[in-house]
Amino acid sequence: MSKMIPFLAGIFLLLSCKETKTVYIASYQTNCQGVGSQTCMLYKENSDDEWTYFYDTIEGFEYEEGYNYTLEIEVSKAEKTITDTSSLTYSLVNIIAKEKDNVLAQNLVSNQDESMKIIYSALSRGYFLKTEIDQRDIIVFKDRNLDQKKSKNCSKKQWNEIRAMVEKIDLKKIGTLEAPTGKRLHDGAPHAKLEISKGDQKFISNGFDHGHPPKELASLVTYIVSLTEGMEE
Repeated sequence: MSKMIPFLAGIFLLLSCKETKTVYIASYQTNCQGVGSQTCMLYKENSDDEWTYFYDTIEGFEYEEGYNYTLEIEVSKAEKTITDTSSLTYSLVNIIAKEKDNVLAQNLVSNQDESMKIIYSALSRGYFLKTEIDQRDIIVFKDRNLDQKKSKNCSKKQWNEIRAMVEKIDLKKIGTLEAPTGKRLHDGAPHAKLEISKGDQKFISNGFDHGHPPKELASLVTYIVSLTEGMEE
């Protein structure tokens, strides 16, 4: 019996170093300052609490922005710690709830709309066209110095059409798409190019004949040209 006492005490000590708890994770992350600048999840242990920074990671948990989580996690004392690291480790036991944050989702779409711009250009020795379209405006430049331009509002319906077409394009591949015709190579057609910007990212196509884009871009290019009809005059 005397040998069992230290053994049981050791088990009790081991178990006492672990705790299972329910926590809430917010649908978005935010910048925070730890050892250096980083991005933190926001968490709380009671639904009525204020959100606080979570500087660590939860083993086994794959965070997806746009969803509020209720998690069951296990909190353990770390076996070894180094300077400026947490003395605790966190691991996922169960995802109790995962609920889409519709307000955040709408804001994300809105932010993407604010930053997206479409530029279509076509030029040859005797022809010049440059069209810039964003959520608010359709602008057509009529000269190479970009001094002369005409503009009109981009309607919500027109922008939704454009956005839907862009979503169907694999933007990372538009720089590899091959032009179906090559008249521009001997001045038989204006040299055209499509550029799609989203925030700091720019996706630029290879050159193609004006009026004959790669099939993957055809719907978008044709629609853009149709929006500028009459504006070049």
